Amino acid sequence: MKRYAHLLFVLGIHLIGYCQGNLQFNQVKIISNIDPPQTVPVGKVWKIESVFANDQDVYPASTSGSNQSFFASCGVPTLWYFYYGRYLAINNIPISFGVHSAGEQLTHLPIWVPAGSTICTCTNSSFCARGYSAIEFNIVP
Repeated sequence: MKRYAHLLFVLGIHLIGYCQGNLQFNQVKIISNIDPPQTVPVGKVWKIESVFANDQDVYPASTSGSNQSFFASCGVPTLWYFYYGRYLAINNIPISFGVHSAGEQLTHLPIWVPAGSTICTCTNSSFCARGYSAIEFNIVP
């Protein structure tokens, strides 16, 4: 009997190391494209629920243009942006949240963003999001 109790105790301690934390609601954030880049704090996770457009939700493909530097303040390199849309950069990766004129959703929401990630907006009226909303959760062990 002592063997089984000891085995259960050791197994229980071992499994505690593999447990995930729970999420506890902290606050709702609304970030504008004129706000500085946002970094998700340590011990928290953000759930981006919506990305705001300027005046439309459906965007055509760009037929001409050149490389653009929309996220210079975040260190995102100059890239060719093929789709107009609502762009954000998460960890220096530009992501479009628009709907292509053929009907395809370019990126589906929500998006979970882990602690330490940086989210950057830009101000180009044709390509950039006007802002976004996120729910911040505390990670409770």
